[in-house]
Formats: sequence, C-alpha cells, structure tokens
Amino acid sequence: MNLPNFKKSAALNRLKMKMGINADHYGSFASSSTYISSDERALLESGEGIEVSLDQLRILDDQTLAYKNSRVLLYIRDVTHYSESWSDNLPRYHLANCATLQEMASAGRSTRYVIATETTGEFLLNFLGGRSVRTEQKKLNVCQRCLDKTKFPGWNSSEATPMRLAFVKKFTPGRFFELFPKSLHTQKPKYTAHDAPLNVYTPDFSDISTTLRSQSGWECTDCKVKIRNTEHRKFLQTHHKNGARYDNRPENLEVLCMACHASRPHHSHMKSDPRYREFLILRERGEFRA
Repeated sequence: MNLPNFKKSAALNRLKMKMGINADHYGSFASSSTYISSDERALLESGEGIEVSLDQLRILDDQTLAYKNSRVLLYIRDVTHYSESWSDNLPRYHLANCATLQEMASAGRSTRYVIATETTGEFLLNFLGGRSVRTEQKKLNVCQRCLDKTKFPGWNSSEATPMRLAFVKKFTPGRFFELFPKSLHTQKPKYTAHDAPLNVYTPDFSDISTTLRSQSGWECTDCKVKIRNTEHRKFLQTHHKNGARYDNRPENLEVLCMACHASRPHHSHMKSDPRYREFLILRERGEFRA
C-alpha cells in the first residue's frame, strides 16, 4: 500500500492555513517533555539560555546535568551592582551537581538559574542597578567544585591557587562537551534486548570490591570518611556509576560510604537498610574520624 504524499495535499494545506499554520511547516512526533525543540536548541547554543528551576533538571549517573535529552550547563543570569573592577566575582557556570548547587537547593534557592550549551564560555547576563537593566555577553569562569565532581582530566584541586586559577581561565565549555557530549544518545547501545547481560553482580565482584576498597585506604572517595575498624568495613561499598552491576571497569567503580552511596541517583532505597541507620549513628559518635 502506498501512502499519499501529504505535503502535496491541497485539502490538508487549506486546513493548515485556516489554523494559522504555514503550508510548508511540519511538526515532530517527539514529545516536547522529552526532546529539545529546535527553538530551545537555538537558545541553548546561543548563550542566551533557558530559564529553569533545579527540579526541571536530571542528575545523570556521572553527576552532570541534563535537560530533556541534552546535557547542559547552568548559571545565574541576574547580577546586582556589577562593576568592571570585580569581574572575577561574576557567577560561575556549573557542569555538575556540585556542593554549591546542593547548598542552593537545600536553601530553597532553585529558581534563579539559566541553562545553556554554548561552548565558548560567553553567557548572556543581566546587570541590575537601581531601576536600570543592562544586558550583555560576558565570559564566565567554571565552578571549581564542578571540576572536582566530574574529576575532570588535568584538574587538581590540591594544586597551588595560581595553577588552579590558570586552569580555570583557560577552561571552556567546549572542553567539557568533548568528554561529556551534549546529546544523551550519541553512542550506540552496546547490547540489544537479545544479548544484554542480566544486571547482576559478577561472581568476582566481591573480590574486586575488597581490593578496590583496600587500595582506597578504606576511605570514602566522596566525603573522605575513613573506616578504621575491620568490623565496620561493611559500611564502605563499591558503587557502579552507570548502574550496570556487571560493568566492573575501574572507571565505572567508586568507593563510597553508605551515606554517599545512598545519595546517588536511584539509590535512595538504601536508606531503609538497617546498616544505613547504624552507620549514621556511629558517624555521629565520631567512630570514623581519621
């Protein structure tokens, strides 16, 4: 059966014109709640951005931020009482769910943000002074806490301040998107429904976990809590970043205490584990201080 060419349908085009739709305009079957529209993409890539609240974003397994089907950057657009003399104090743009964003969310300050995917580091800002508003593009620096969170190659938070500032000055969003692509569908899935392995731990995972935790010095890589007693090592666990329990590649594993593990996306169920409460009590007592 041959389908008619709807683009050449006079009846359909007349109906579209009555509805105020241009005859040469065709929409998309993609859901607007799931996929970025062409207008949204233009705003994101121009540096103008889109206003969002934090609850409109998703935190990916690698702790980067996603809006619909795109990885994004985040920054504050409105700046009060700006002067060129303190340009280094402009807002930082964020790459990930860093401690700063978590603090802002906890304080209920989650509606002042703009997302973007532009690559140069130039963002549209509103400078507020009295009753006047001045809008212009400005170069912003990346958030150092985000570089920590993403473990960005070449970044070392323990280096001297001048070296860290030099890294930040040279850093661009383009470097970030080279390692963390904008599109969340850039890679072809490794497995199909027919050959995908069961999402279960491999037989050797227990040995892998013990080795990895030992190499870490029995210390959480996130909050740095250190487990001194052998009997408490059950509170230090090995997390699969991408959620695939069979994927034991070193870059996919991280050593976390139960509290940090439970804070990862899709791991809140761990808080119902009796060991979780036991860990919190012991931590409050100071059992895990280095």
